[in-house]
Amino acid sequence: MINTLNIGKYIYSTLTGCKDITCNVYPLVADNDAKFPFIVYRRVNLSSYNTKDGLTEDSVTVEIVVVSDKYSVGLDLATSIRTLLEKQSVTYDDIEINDATLETATEEYSNSSYIQKMQFNFKINK
Repeated sequence: MINTLNIGKYIYSTLTGCKDITCNVYPLVADNDAKFPFIVYRRVNLSSYNTKDGLTEDSVTVEIVVVSDKYSVGLDLATSIRTLLEKQSVTYDDIEINDATLETATEEYSNSSYIQKMQFNFKINK
């Protein structure tokens, strides 16, 4: 059985292993003393698709948030993340990711921070 809940480990490993991403990466919440720029990610949805033969695929949505003190820095990081994750077919531990799609991307300014939010959908085979 696959453990799709482990998608966060894949996200962390992929982002921290990329030479273009040199900032801190946090699951769920950043440290109180986090320095700009930084990335926070979280799983926001997991759906299983079944057939009469059993489970065939999980669909997992992950939100990745880039927080920076400079707009262009946040955009550059968001672009690197998109290039790194989108349309990838990879196997990480026991997770076979068949496709990753950027579903939404928004931006905002809050608390003196530029924020880029992206939601990726990962299709994972059993």
